[in-house]
Amino acid sequence: MNRPKPIGFDKEKASRLLEERGVDVLIASSPENVFYTCGLAVRAVENNPILYALSNQYPTIVAVYRDGGESMVTWALYNAALSWVEEVQGILNPEQAMDAIASFIKKHGYEKGVIGIESLMPYYQYDKLRKTFPDAKFRVSDDLFLDMRLSKSEEEISRIRESTRIAEKTIQVLIENVAEGVSDFDFLKIAKTTVIEEGAAGVDHVTLAIGNSDPEAPGTGVKMKRGDITRFDIGAIYKGYNSDVSRHAILGKVPSDIQEPFDAIVEVQKACVKAIKPGADPKEVNKLALETWQAQGRKDPVFITIHSVGLQTEEFHWLDVLKGASDRKFVKNAVLDIEAWNLHSKVGLIGNEDTYLVTSSGCERISKLDMKIFTV
Repeated sequence: MNRPKPIGFDKEKASRLLEERGVDVLIASSPENVFYTCGLAVRAVENNPILYALSNQYPTIVAVYRDGGESMVTWALYNAALSWVEEVQGILNPEQAMDAIASFIKKHGYEKGVIGIESLMPYYQYDKLRKTFPDAKFRVSDDLFLDMRLSKSEEEISRIRESTRIAEKTIQVLIENVAEGVSDFDFLKIAKTTVIEEGAAGVDHVTLAIGNSDPEAPGTGVKMKRGDITRFDIGAIYKGYNSDVSRHAILGKVPSDIQEPFDAIVEVQKACVKAIKPGADPKEVNKLALETWQAQGRKDPVFITIHSVGLQTEEFHWLDVLKGASDRKFVKNAVLDIEAWNLHSKVGLIGNEDTYLVTSSGCERISKLDMKIFTV
């Protein structure tokens, strides 16, 4: 069979980044970074997530070298030709996996080099490498992986667009089912079923609330009644890539004390969109967003988050409610979510969330749903 082409991984980019950071070999061990560097189905949501389910026995690990070349170890019974990595060793236990990775590092001549690792690398993997290569220098290199992943390839962008379409279709179906007596159990079933029917491998998250129920922990049996507002925040996973879209629907008329802050939030989102482009400073975007909020006569707090979307729902935060604005500038072909929320005394957070692509000249909206509270 023909080997697949890399999805987002770029050999030249990887080589340049490793050279710039002085890293000789970079070890991918988390499901997200392993998938990114080899393309195998190692995620928790796959057509068959067997490599994830058995990762404690048959770990898949990838080594990326300074020249951009790669080596991989994976379960010996799995079809390694499903990856673009050509230097592969099949393994049948964690010990064999680490012996094989160590052999690859020796083969490529980096016994005394700088080895970049993830902060989430399992300890047994780090311990084996440390003992095998006492003269090597180990460096946590999460930022290096982030720099590889933030700017998306055309294929990655295409997958995120489809994932977003599926999430929004799911929200539309949920809104169509808003009625008195419908429970959060009903909504959960509808959401999970629709995501699969629309072509996704599965659900990343189904955050939903009815009235003042906890949106982070649905499934309590609460039922809708006249006047209740819902929150539907959906993430689908399509060919490994996530989406993240949120909308409200209300059974009845939208009260003014909900509509007014919501309208102000949409204006905040629009202001962020106008300000974001390659090289834009998140601090300036945040300043403009707050000014936009206050210009509408709002004196209460607004909570704004701008985060990258890709192999994870929240890969990186340019703007964070707790940490504030990042020093990292926006980059071309990053896919990001802009979300803003206001705390309502009776129903909790009221807000809106959409997905965008940073283009060479600005910010393109990927989401298609109307930016409104839907009424039923």
